[in-house]
Amino acid sequence: MKRIVTVLIILLITTPALIAQETLKDVVRDYQRNNSEFTLVIPSFLIKVGLAFGDMEEEEREVLEMIDDMKIVICENKFHNNEFAALEEGIKSGNFAEVMTINDGDDKVRMIMNKKTKRRSEMLMLVESENENVLMLFNFHGEPDFKKFISLAD
Repeated sequence: MKRIVTVLIILLITTPALIAQETLKDVVRDYQRNNSEFTLVIPSFLIKVGLAFGDMEEEEREVLEMIDDMKIVICENKFHNNEFAALEEGIKSGNFAEVMTINDGDDKVRMIMNKKTKRRSEMLMLVESENENVLMLFNFHGEPDFKKFISLAD
C-alpha cells in the first residue's frame, strides 16, 4: 500500500513538469495564433512519397530521410522579439540550443535545435528578409547530420 501511494505521489509531482516542457512546436503554434499567416504542413507520408518517386541525388535523399515532418509558416510582417519570448527563454534556460546564425546583408537566418530524446529532435529555422519572413520547423529521426545539410548548399 505504501508503495502505491509513493508511486502516485511521484507521478503527481513529475507529470506536470514533463507536460509543461516547451517545445519548438509550441513556439511556432504560439506565433501562428498571434499572427494569422500562411502555413504549409508537409506530413511524413508526403516526404516518403517524394523519396520513393523523386529524381534526386544521393545527398539530397539522405537529408530527406532524416526529416520526419515539416511545417512552414510564411508571413509578410517582420518578426518582433516579443513574439518569440518563449524561444529566447528556452535558449537562455538551455532547453533549446542556437546552432547557427547567419547575417547576409538584410537577410538573417537562425537555426535553433531542441533534442527531445535520443531518437527524436526538432529544429526551427527562422529566415528574415526584406520581402517576407519564414519559419520552418523540422522534426527529425535522431539528431540531424549538419554536414549533409551544408553539402546541399554547395
